[in-house]
Amino acid sequence: MIFEYLIYLIIILFILNFFNKKLNKFKKIYKNNGLDGVWFYFINKNIKKTGLSNFIDKKKNILGKKIEKLSKGKILYGPYSGTKIFNSYGWSNIDFAAKYLGTYESQIQKKIIFMSKKLKLKNFVDLGAAEGYHIVSVLKKNYFLKGFAYEINKRSRDLLKKNSIANKVFSKISIHSNATFESLKKNLNKINQTQTLFLIDIEGNEFNLLNDTFCNYFSKCYFIIEDHKFNIKNKKKINNFYKILKKKFKLEIINDISKNPFDFKILDEFSDDEKYLMMSEGRPQTMRWIILYPKN
Repeated sequence: MIFEYLIYLIIILFILNFFNKKLNKFKKIYKNNGLDGVWFYFINKNIKKTGLSNFIDKKKNILGKKIEKLSKGKILYGPYSGTKIFNSYGWSNIDFAAKYLGTYESQIQKKIIFMSKKLKLKNFVDLGAAEGYHIVSVLKKNYFLKGFAYEINKRSRDLLKKNSIANKVFSKISIHSNATFESLKKNLNKINQTQTLFLIDIEGNEFNLLNDTFCNYFSKCYFIIEDHKFNIKNKKKINNFYKILKKKFKLEIINDISKNPFDFKILDEFSDDEKYLMMSEGRPQTMRWIILYPKN
């Protein structure tokens, strides 16, 4: 029994000594550099363990949850304001601060709405719809009468359905999985192409989908395509893709834009670093979108 107590005492002394050393270290850092120094120490330790990119993603995820709570799960600003968005799972959690703030792809939001009004469009086809950020919002705001969503990930499709029900647009939307020429041709055979806008965000698969056959068949439609040429190693394939588009459509290019976090009163109590992180959409490089208009 005495031996056991002795072992416990040694363990307790070891633990106390360990924490005492850590405490003294933090006291020294605080004395020399203040709270910023202690925070910087923790950041460096985390970065060394998980990598800078992983650390940033974790921080963005935390910030997204904070904004979700503050916004009560609704988009706060911009054309999509008022749309309810659940982000329990799905394509990504690291860009949800930008989504709840309404800054996510804000230039594309405005372009969709501008084209809808100017061209009197009625049908919205969203390839790579994820949780439904765009398609649910434009249907809720009555910019389009009918929506066709394609999302290959089942969990994201389930979340898309949940968001469409929460925003009372489920009756306006049809949800599908894989977008191929055959599936699109079958599901869209009754729509008026001259009143239809495609939004395409399929991580590089646009270079496979938009071939001569596809572009000939859907030549009367309008398109907004997120350009993922950095995902394609075959330069010939890239050049051929642009060649087909230029032959069939009139092109316009939209580049990503900066967002000012100081425009949002709700972010006043966040640090500058946190504000700018919440503007980030996690892009690998400056993004651009290709806008296609029918030639005839």
